[in-house]
Amino acid sequence: MTGIASKKHRRSAVRSWSLLIVCCLMASVLTSCSRTRFQKKKVDVPELARLVVDSIQDINESEQYFNRIPEEQKDGLSYSEYYEYIRILQNMMPRSSRVVSFDIVQGKEKDDLLSAMLSNDTEEYGRLIRGCIPVQVTTTGERVSGTPLLFYLQTMDDGSVYLSRPWILSCLKLYAFSVNYFEAYANENVTDVISLLSFTEVPEPLPESRDVLKEKAKEMIRFYSHNVKSKYSEYEMISIDASNLVYLQPEVLDTQLQTSVRQVRFRSDSDDKISVVDPIESELRTADLYLYYNGRRTVRIGEHAAPSQLTNLFGDPITISCGPVMDGSFDNENGRRNILIRYSGFTITVYGVYHGEDDWEGTYTRFRIWDSEAAGIGASLRVNQTSWDILTRYPFADETGFVLELSIDNDLYRLTIDLDRDHANKDGSVPISTMILSRLHEGS
Repeated sequence: MTGIASKKHRRSAVRSWSLLIVCCLMASVLTSCSRTRFQKKKVDVPELARLVVDSIQDINESEQYFNRIPEEQKDGLSYSEYYEYIRILQNMMPRSSRVVSFDIVQGKEKDDLLSAMLSNDTEEYGRLIRGCIPVQVTTTGERVSGTPLLFYLQTMDDGSVYLSRPWILSCLKLYAFSVNYFEAYANENVTDVISLLSFTEVPEPLPESRDVLKEKAKEMIRFYSHNVKSKYSEYEMISIDASNLVYLQPEVLDTQLQTSVRQVRFRSDSDDKISVVDPIESELRTADLYLYYNGRRTVRIGEHAAPSQLTNLFGDPITISCGPVMDGSFDNENGRRNILIRYSGFTITVYGVYHGEDDWEGTYTRFRIWDSEAAGIGASLRVNQTSWDILTRYPFADETGFVLELSIDNDLYRLTIDLDRDHANKDGSVPISTMILSRLHEGS
């Protein structure tokens, strides 16, 4: 009896140890399953690109695609932020189009894309850009710009691909600013447009004069109202990244009232400061092709010129001189040359035939004024004025270095205004030193 009990006891102990081992194994398996369930496996470049592209194709299903991205590859990005970013990428697609395919851009094409982005960006975005992976999306329908639809994935230091939250937030901020910018012009709100002028990139410092800013705002509103024929919904978003958002306005009237395309660029630097490149050229007005004297309109650039006419208008000149024959005829008697007629503080240049101080004729080709209170260009431009006076009449002359042009037939008329930048006024305006109105042949 004792032997039998001992055997039973041993069998019971073996069963207990076996049960314990099985429990341990099951616990290990359950722990492994639990860990697998809560820690998603990292997705690679094609998979992450596919999840974003699928979201673009069907934004209503974007949340499920977003949830398939491991947390460590979201960089703290929320679904609402992801959704807004996808909505922007959707807006880049041609109307009523759908996604056909996507490609990971590699090699020289990738290098060229990133180099172009780096050329205008700060080092802060430069670090992100250097680690970017461009993804090109092919859709049905053609984009007006003819450019590919691109978005960008980023890479971590270990080479893992991810969606950078700072990158996406910068894109969202640029886009939101652009919407408000274009809405201000659509609403023709002068006050709102004045507030936006401080964001525009121009070669000259923005004037502090409220009157000048108001004229600039009014001119911008006039341009968007009369020249930009495309509706905002017809603008094409050419590209967007953390530092640049570029729009194409597909139907814009130029200064010759010919239809052309136009780009507007929004930029963001590492300090999150946004600037706008939205240049508008001020065209020289035909009323300013005339030389005024003592408030009276006198002669027009390009008109026929003769000695008696000038004497009646301005009196006797201080000097008259001529240059060499320039028409290639080598005829010193009847060859055409520049004739310079000098008055107090201004000169008139005539291109024509010269036989003597009282015997010449030709065409007015240049008016130069540097020290005359009596002479001026047009009814309102004088050398005793400042840069702000010019900007009141030509609000965007500062965008072209205070050089204004007008083409008529085959001739180009150019007004060049030189400023005395070494003697700026206390209010920030700059005195005018010289004004030169010239007639040139097209392309000169």
